[in-house]
Amino acid sequence: MTPPLVIKIVNVFAFVFLLGYNSYAGLFEEPDKSPYHDTHPTYFTPACFVYGVWGLIHALLLGFVIYQFFPAANEVVFDGIHWHFLSINVWNAVWLFAYEKNHTILAIIPILFLAGQVSYVYFTIKERYPAQTWGETLWIHAPFSLFHGWVFVLTILSLFVAFSQEKVDDESPTILTKILVFFGLLILELTAVSYIERFKGDIAGAVVIAWTLYGIAAEQDDTFIRWTAIAFGVITSFHILKPTFKKFVLGRREEGAPLLG
Repeated sequence: MTPPLVIKIVNVFAFVFLLGYNSYAGLFEEPDKSPYHDTHPTYFTPACFVYGVWGLIHALLLGFVIYQFFPAANEVVFDGIHWHFLSINVWNAVWLFAYEKNHTILAIIPILFLAGQVSYVYFTIKERYPAQTWGETLWIHAPFSLFHGWVFVLTILSLFVAFSQEKVDDESPTILTKILVFFGLLILELTAVSYIERFKGDIAGAVVIAWTLYGIAAEQDDTFIRWTAIAFGVITSFHILKPTFKKFVLGRREEGAPLLG
């Protein structure tokens, strides 16, 4: 059996690698290679400011790799997350590498594995290790809730990059492209609502999706796409405010309902 300390130390190195590779891809990589720049523009691509969510995720994950050394985190780190955090970092790197090499179709494979690993951790800690303290909420649940919402966005965006019409200046999207974008936006919105309804007020992942919807509206010039993104963003925002409204205005809160993750 692997000692818990070994897993925790590996998690630290995995985080440093994740932070380093993502920072390089976002800040220092050539703009025509990084997925965090307007490399392969589509009619689903959000504005560049949306990718700033990585900064918040990394900040919370830094808190996670520190908090994991506290005794209260032993069970969830060793039995729940285990080696999956390392796997998440590996698949993230493979996806970035494939994208940088312009293998946009092949990049679908690692992004799906990445989404699977993040989803496993997310659902495991949600169902088996509900947060009992603000420390657990902020440093364990929140980062993986944000990560789950963000990797879901990246997965759909990667599918559009690989298979949809490329966005070209002074050209309008086809009817088929508009239909595909509509369903892509709808899927994002329904996923955001499910964070609130299924997980009793888990707003972290929903916030990421709302941020993305507004970013798509800011980036896209097509009237149909822009206003559809705005509409879904507003709907998502109302759902995000719903648990806060219940708690602070109506003075009640569903049992066990988290506000951050």
